Amino acid sequence: QLLPGRADFGGLVTNLTKEMERSGVLVVTKRVVSADFVRAENPDAIVLATGARPRIPQISGMEDAHVLDAWEIIEGSAHAGQSVVIADWRCDWIGLGLAEQLARGGCRVRLCVNGMMAGQTIQQYVRDPWLGTMHELGVEIIPMVRLYGVDSDTVYFEHTTGGGPVLCEDVNTLVLSMGHESVAELEAELAGYSGEVIPIGDCLCPRTAEEAVLEGLEAGTAV
Repeated sequence: QLLPGRADFGGLVTNLTKEMERSGVLVVTKRVVSADFVRAENPDAIVLATGARPRIPQISGMEDAHVLDAWEIIEGSAHAGQSVVIADWRCDWIGLGLAEQLARGGCRVRLCVNGMMAGQTIQQYVRDPWLGTMHELGVEIIPMVRLYGVDSDTVYFEHTTGGGPVLCEDVNTLVLSMGHESVAELEAELAGYSGEVIPIGDCLCPRTAEEAVLEGLEAGTAV
């Protein structure tokens, strides 16, 4: 909800919060849930929704370049330079949203996607107008490339079918939008727990909010 065009998405959280209030759910915040805490509470079942973290691949030359992950930009904890390359492995709303935000902020943006088009995984009636916005903002979209390496001013890609090199030069910042990996440490620590352990959402497998809500509903009805 922090990227352009995503503000309404926050309504999902607001709606589910109201549903919990109506249902009398006790919500406890600012509490670290560890394996010891779970065992001390001894619930019959625990639903794990520990989420995911950005996937940061080990790319040659990262130590010599200014490399950020997408969430550092989204949350405002880091800032990109004037000339930005976004390496978008997922071809989803994150890559397009970052490109729009950075372009509107005055950056030169090259959106390099590991797919046939930017936003390939997004529903077409959302994607297609957004691609028009990219054109109006001057965002250069480079399809069918996978990230290979980076140095202080160049990002190196490989064409996904031809295998040839694709170079983006005069780059200040490489922003990684390379998907996510599950945060599953707590599930591993609870191996052998006497109660039922039910992982849902991104800690089970990084996907979208739709799967997470469905799996939460299924878990709630199951217990």
